[in-house]
Amino acid sequence: MNRIVKDTARLTIVSFFLQGLGLLMNIIISNKLGTASVGIMTLIFSLFSFIMVLANGNIFISTSRFVSEEIGAGNGNVRRIMRLSIGFSLILSMTFAIASVGLAGIISEKAGGGAELAVSVRIIALSLTPAALGSCIRGYFNGVRNVKVPCAGDIIEFAAKWASLMTGTVFLLDKGLSVYILISVSILIGEAVSCVYYAVKYSAEYRKFAALPEICPRITKISSYLKLSLPIVASGYVQMIMSTANETLVPIMLLRHDSSAERAMSEYGMFEAMIIPTVFYPSVILTSLANIMIPEIARANSSANIARVKSLIGKIFDRSFCYSFFVAGMLLTAGKNIGEILCPSNSLVGETLVKMFIVVPFIYLEIVLEGIIKGLGKQNFSTINSLCEYVIRIICVVIFVKLYGFAGVLISYYASNIYSNIVRIVFVCRTADIPFNFCGYILKPFILCFFCCQFAMAAAKLMKFSSVLFETVIYLCIAAIAFIIMYELDKKFFKRRKVYAAA
Repeated sequence: MNRIVKDTARLTIVSFFLQGLGLLMNIIISNKLGTASVGIMTLIFSLFSFIMVLANGNIFISTSRFVSEEIGAGNGNVRRIMRLSIGFSLILSMTFAIASVGLAGIISEKAGGGAELAVSVRIIALSLTPAALGSCIRGYFNGVRNVKVPCAGDIIEFAAKWASLMTGTVFLLDKGLSVYILISVSILIGEAVSCVYYAVKYSAEYRKFAALPEICPRITKISSYLKLSLPIVASGYVQMIMSTANETLVPIMLLRHDSSAERAMSEYGMFEAMIIPTVFYPSVILTSLANIMIPEIARANSSANIARVKSLIGKIFDRSFCYSFFVAGMLLTAGKNIGEILCPSNSLVGETLVKMFIVVPFIYLEIVLEGIIKGLGKQNFSTINSLCEYVIRIICVVIFVKLYGFAGVLISYYASNIYSNIVRIVFVCRTADIPFNFCGYILKPFILCFFCCQFAMAAAKLMKFSSVLFETVIYLCIAAIAFIIMYELDKKFFKRRKVYAAA
């Protein structure tokens, strides 16, 4: 478990740093170009994500899982697995790259972006193959639990992408360069540079296991590979198609409610570029944990180590419930101040952060629950449940956003996340045959959260703050320290109680 903690911590630190910088970049661009331009930028990134998922077929998850299962079954040579994964990712990505180039004009026309968006789509198409190859190799390193390489790759991609984007924003936009083209070029540069890095790292690994004796792997034929990978591909397709449909509908419904294009794109830009990144920012620790747990659970599951699977899931639940409740408490008590720091000109950000505190535990739990489900190989359930989740969200967007405006977006998040994640919790508990510990997963996290919030508030009242930023940072730091201390004390008390019970 110590290695899992170390790897999770390493991934978390990198993710905190990169997502924090990404949020800062959104704020800078928002201040320079306006929140409506951030909305346009978000739509382009959503378009890239949509095409990217279609082009790489969730290859990161499938490669990570297959490599881990192969090692868990006792086979050290994953050469055949990697040949199949790389070949599959290259064929799929090249197919969609060619299709994207050919359909760029139609996509641009339907999206109302004009000739500049068509050029942007063609540039994005060039990035699909290096992005897919990089994801495949990244999945290999995640499967063999060498997380240093994915961490470094993320940093390299982020640095290349945002350096080119910020350079273009500062020096080239005023000279007539299109926002569409600027963003798509930055995406291409980031994916190309990170792909070169992954290829160099993988070449050294390949020389190692290419020298090993050929061992018959669990997956020997392309038909066997496709049979196992297609459910993972389908899950990624369903999630991305439904997510893109939802993200496209939100500004359309906001426009129908208000009839002001500027205000609709502004609200959409604030929600996607400030509110959602802020809500998800603390979740990077759970995202890192989920990425580590997919190969761990897959390895234990492939070797029929049921006790290890149950132990891993129990520990994940304990940590995830406590942490998600704590973050929800922080948004409830400090959400307005955080919103004022991020967007002083509009109170919508702060008000929305406070309103989302109830749904935050469900959003956060989805991250680790999906990791557990993928590790157990129950991809079909994940696909069906995700489909139901997005159907609920889209129905709520169509009905409530048109009636109530931005409040309808929150209703859609509440309804879809609460339903789908209750279903996920029940499914995981039944599949792994573990009981749901109400006191450990609900009561204890609530008490910890309440105590930390009250203690931080009491400490903050004894101090005089010169600014909202300073007040918020001190409050969050005090609450975080209190949470860590209380959680560690509870862990030690629980261990002692188990020892006494065994004696």
